[in-house]
Amino acid sequence: MRVSIIGGATGSGKTTMILDIAKYLNLKGEKIGVIVQETGEVDYDEKTLSKLGIKTKEVNSVCIPCSLDTDIRSNLLTIQKEFDPDTVFIETEETVLPHKLKADLERMALADTELLPSVVLINPKEFEMSADQLIEYTKKQIEGAEIICINKTELDTKEHITNVRKLVHALNPSAKILENPNFRDGKFLEMIVA
Repeated sequence: MRVSIIGGATGSGKTTMILDIAKYLNLKGEKIGVIVQETGEVDYDEKTLSKLGIKTKEVNSVCIPCSLDTDIRSNLLTIQKEFDPDTVFIETEETVLPHKLKADLERMALADTELLPSVVLINPKEFEMSADQLIEYTKKQIEGAEIICINKTELDTKEHITNVRKLVHALNPSAKILENPNFRDGKFLEMIVA
């Protein structure tokens, strides 16, 4: 079972991205699981997901730092046992650090599980343009991400997007930075798995 942890601010496009990739993989015959920690502008429609063979679990943690890892692990094990998906996407709330959650799951050594690179999505129009003005968890998400998607570029100017890209690169020069990736054609998933 492959596990992909997707982070970013509310409204950055996490749910849309996961749904697009899930539909693509489902058409290729894969079973998909989704663990949702935050519901954003786009919601997971149970009826549609059922038709696509996508199983979801929702995580409700009162104390994020003390119970999130345990809740995610428990949900992963449950979805693995009940559904045996090929790929599971974990959509985190905006204050969670995907790379830290990935490191915590790596330490748990879950059987038959491959953790994919951590991904953070950014909506450039909502992005602060100075590192010292970024919210601390946003800055830390970017610094730890393996793949950063500057999403929703059609809503912003080219000049601003270029400046966002420069700031993101300065914060994390080793990350793969993508602008408005097409999640529907499978190339993005190939990048994650590669």
